[in-house]
Amino acid sequence: MDSLFQTEQMLLLALETELAQHLSPAIVDRGWDYYIKDRVQHIKLMDGDTLIGAVRGSDMYSVMLDVSDFNYSTCTCPNPEHCKHMAAVYFAACDKSGTRSPEDARRRLMGLSAAPESQTSTSRMGLPSEDHRRITTQMEEQYGEAWKQCRYSLHPLQSVLQGLKGIARDWNKTIQQYEWMLAILFTLRQAEKAFSLVDPFSKYYQQMSFTRMAEPWIEQFESLAAEQKHWQQWEQRQLDWFDTVTEFARTHAGDTDNELFRWDFLYLSLTSGRLDDDQWRADERVRLEEQDANAAPSDGTKRGSHFAAIALAALDMFEGRDVEAVARLSNAPIDPIEPLVQMYAQTRLTERNWESFDIWMSFFFEHRSKGANSRALVPFLFLCREADQAQPGNPKWANWMTALLPYSYSSLADHWMEQGRYEEWADLQLLMGMSPDELDGKDLREASKSSPQSLLPIFHQAIDDAILSRNRQGYKQAVKLMKKLEKLYKTLKRDQQWGRYVQSLNDKYHRLRALQEEMAKGNIRP
Repeated sequence: MDSLFQTEQMLLLALETELAQHLSPAIVDRGWDYYIKDRVQHIKLMDGDTLIGAVRGSDMYSVMLDVSDFNYSTCTCPNPEHCKHMAAVYFAACDKSGTRSPEDARRRLMGLSAAPESQTSTSRMGLPSEDHRRITTQMEEQYGEAWKQCRYSLHPLQSVLQGLKGIARDWNKTIQQYEWMLAILFTLRQAEKAFSLVDPFSKYYQQMSFTRMAEPWIEQFESLAAEQKHWQQWEQRQLDWFDTVTEFARTHAGDTDNELFRWDFLYLSLTSGRLDDDQWRADERVRLEEQDANAAPSDGTKRGSHFAAIALAALDMFEGRDVEAVARLSNAPIDPIEPLVQMYAQTRLTERNWESFDIWMSFFFEHRSKGANSRALVPFLFLCREADQAQPGNPKWANWMTALLPYSYSSLADHWMEQGRYEEWADLQLLMGMSPDELDGKDLREASKSSPQSLLPIFHQAIDDAILSRNRQGYKQAVKLMKKLEKLYKTLKRDQQWGRYVQSLNDKYHRLRALQEEMAKGNIRP
């Protein structure tokens, strides 16, 4: 199909959908009057997603119709809302392109029944009405090369998506949702192909740009997928459409050249509502195992190569076969599967299924502890803290956090403080060599109030470290800490112990004249 013809077709499909939502029948009728009176002086397609035109009214007005975001469409006429000049430009564009009948478009926008000949317009585009059997083939035939227009931006795909969604505008709402989901997946696949054109030097920035623009599409897909529940009440055509969309998601989730989107997540969000269908689950397992067996060898660096294992693990997890699920994921890199492992562990934790939770956390710990860093450990440590709070008698969760020091320091310190376990919190500070001045003031005050005894070793260690610096500044710091330590001893009513401590310092460091001077200035005496 000619590229220009294809682009115009997509644009006009999308525009009709938007105009139907923004223009009243009265405005459409007035726009039609302008069109048939040849008041549209000029029209031009710009950048694949914008139509501009000039309309002669009481003055000459410029019209810009933006398919990417119709709210940005403008007209220079006094009317602040969407106006008749926009409708006139649209009808003129239909006439010029030859891909849509202006009369049929007018009738649809007016809410009138379509003329008999208009029924051929859809077949002329090759897109069947509610036919799940050929819809993906027809989408590919009509829009399969749209990605070639997206070397620097995904904006041309906005009109593809709007055009495809516009096809189902008058369909049954349930089936319409499946067509919309399929349209989104098809458009995302076009984006993946477009990204393959990006040169290596621009990939980082283009990836951010492409994924940012696609975020609303993915959010809508997930929202629609979440509505696909209660499969027991579905009619046969709904079951057929579900299988069509699932097949598309499953097939392309296994592509090893995907770089932009988490296709495995798209597949899982779609199928999660069907997991309690025993027969579907058994059939899907067979399809996934066959797909996995037929997959080309992979070097293990791409998400798509692990899709079948991820999807099969989801089935195992639902059936309570956690050991098998973990085994399927054992060869996958931790980064792409970490959100799933976290979700499965959280599920078992919520169920208080400690045996299964331990299986997932052991797997998590084994894989995440390799090359660990503070940021990467956040999900695992979060689960450890929740588990330790729910099952305080089991030392395993705290032991894992301790084993991951120093990367787990902040998380473990916060956990001990939140639990009011001040002795453990203080021991951690000692282990990490933390000075009181380096600790959070709020935490220090809370520990001082609730467990002043726990802070004594921290101050003793910090004072010794300051003195060992062997300089005047260190001695001043030591005396400053001594003043705070004195308050702790008095709070504990251990004045004699404080006196013995100061005397020991005098005896030990009597040759350090500068320290003795600073202690005298601070009135530190036995």
